[in-house]
Amino acid sequence: MLLKKNISGNIMIQSKGCDMKKYLFDKNYPLEERMVTFVYLTMIFSSLIVVILNISSNIPFVKNIKWIVFIFFIMCVMVLYNKREKSRRIVKNISFILTIYIIFPALFIFSGGLRTAAISYMIVLLLAIVYSFYGRVRIIFIASYIVIALGLMLLNYFAPGIFPEVSDKDMYLDWITNIPIILILIATLSLWVSNEHRRERDRAIGLSMEMDEISRNDTLTGIFNRRYLGERVEELYKIHETVCLFIFDIDRFKVINDNLGHSEGDRILIRVAESMTQVFGEMTSIRFGGDEFLIIGGSCDKKDIALKVHDFRKFLKSSLDVTISGGIVSYNGDLEASLKKADMLLYEAKNTGRDKVIIED
Repeated sequence: MLLKKNISGNIMIQSKGCDMKKYLFDKNYPLEERMVTFVYLTMIFSSLIVVILNISSNIPFVKNIKWIVFIFFIMCVMVLYNKREKSRRIVKNISFILTIYIIFPALFIFSGGLRTAAISYMIVLLLAIVYSFYGRVRIIFIASYIVIALGLMLLNYFAPGIFPEVSDKDMYLDWITNIPIILILIATLSLWVSNEHRRERDRAIGLSMEMDEISRNDTLTGIFNRRYLGERVEELYKIHETVCLFIFDIDRFKVINDNLGHSEGDRILIRVAESMTQVFGEMTSIRFGGDEFLIIGGSCDKKDIALKVHDFRKFLKSSLDVTISGGIVSYNGDLEASLKKADMLLYEAKNTGRDKVIIED
């Protein structure tokens, strides 16, 4: 046995052979390869059931030899497929080439052709090809398989003498024992593949939402970053008649970084962001970049936001001993122009002594 750490850091036990649980249910394992493993397993189990039913129905054992050989072949292929990761695609392709062009025709002929349930297993093999391949290779395999299947049926029609005789009783018995297996097999294959595709789709949607959330959030402070700015302003502008923008930065922040270190600077940035969400409530808090921040408020008057700004500045002075300079403007439908105007007010506040916020006339 081998001890191995998975992606999440947990210890998992893995045998030196094949870890079927991983190859079937591990979502970190490629779906295509899990599907192929599942197809191999369904082939093995369905063939085993056929053998068991044949024995229980007193069908001569010699008729089971072909199924036993097929089971042994698929088991060997599955072990090779799951152990040889570098040559996995080659193993899969060769196994299906042998199955489609040699094993399937032989089973069809030696089973008795169309007087047996062979026609039903054609459908199962077609599903196995569809679920195991993609792109041009799948089209080639499907097309050649259909040609071979049609050729075998025509051969059965024009040259029935090369096929073993199957009595009516054996034919009915063969269909009665095999059709339930085939139906269960098709349903199992379809349900498993459908469920795995749904899980993959849900996982992709979840990852997409997570990545979208990450791309919109500032990694240091946890509030939104400037990538969300344009989207949020437009959202609020469609809902509310007025949108206010309050842009500010921390006075002499470079001096804080130089004298106290970047770790202290980061702590202050985080505390400022936390204070923004506390004081401004439902308004949107954004880290614009560096020590520059932005508040977006919908359906707000500049004087109303100014009152919150006063409380905010008072809170920063008392809790962090820092001051800010900024400007408050109304959004006029042109984000770039509105931000430029807010920036001008911010710089005016800095150039006239700092520790103040100027409101647009």
